[in-house]
Amino acid sequence: MSLTKQLPSIATLANAGTGFLACGLAAAGKPELAALTILAAVLMDSLDGALARSLEAESPFGAELDSLADVVSFGVAPALLAGSLLPGNGQVLVWALMAVYPLCAAWRLARFNVIHNDDAEEHGMFVGLPSTGAGAAAATLVLLYLRLAPQSPVNGPTLLTCAMALLGALMVSKFNYRHGGALIGRLNPGVATVLAVLFVAGSALWDYEYLFGVLMWSYVFSGPLMTAGHRIRAVRHA
Repeated sequence: MSLTKQLPSIATLANAGTGFLACGLAAAGKPELAALTILAAVLMDSLDGALARSLEAESPFGAELDSLADVVSFGVAPALLAGSLLPGNGQVLVWALMAVYPLCAAWRLARFNVIHNDDAEEHGMFVGLPSTGAGAAAATLVLLYLRLAPQSPVNGPTLLTCAMALLGALMVSKFNYRHGGALIGRLNPGVATVLAVLFVAGSALWDYEYLFGVLMWSYVFSGPLMTAGHRIRAVRHA
């Protein structure tokens, strides 16, 4: 196989390596850098899929490698990062609670591989919150926690723990989520360019943690809200 055809797998390995780096940064007491590194892994994960489609290099090997990389970057790394910020992070109970998140990520990825291989999943839709979205949401949550925790009246550690549990539950849920890349691909190029410029400008002028947080957590709640909307319309038309 040519080197060009291997580019998607190289991007996938870069995703895994970035996730491992995030784990090391979290363990070294650099949570903000670790969170940003997880967001960089999100970009690598998006890149490998785009490369595989454009180069017609999609393969079962690539799909399995992608899932293994995602377990590291969007399963283990976010849990390790969140756990490192909790009081008593050396206690077994803290890490037992945090272990639920990567276990849910592994379950969700295995389920995706089975559903995807059986072509039972609709095009452009995911069953359960994608692990990439959950990892990005966890990273933005940590960034917000670091920004707001010192002056917030809310119990930050409790909120952080509950939010991680919610992300884990949504990953293994049956809520439908739209494919973010597919949504962007449907946009008019001019509209996509304007949105990208606004996003970059907003990140520069506004505290980027808030912008990332609004973007990612809107996606997190889009699945339950979409399901609720469908059920409300079904009741009205019954």
